[in-house]
Amino acid sequence: MPGQEKFQGEPKYVPDFWERAQIGLADEIDGTVFRFTITKEDAEKYPELKPGMRLLITESTDGFIFHEVLAPKVAN
Repeated sequence: MPGQEKFQGEPKYVPDFWERAQIGLADEIDGTVFRFTITKEDAEKYPELKPGMRLLITESTDGFIFHEVLAPKVAN
């Protein structure tokens, strides 16, 4: 995939989710932050992710892609 250097140091799933974000498949968009809730299918493809986790992906001003994984939302 061209431009892989923008994902330098990121886990292998980040380029996949970034591509999804670019075609409008993020669950939520907040400015430049794309949010995904990890599904069972995502977790099967990327075992380090668990269903219900939340993945945030953003692009820095210098063009690098960064992510953060959050624990699943807990119902009150």
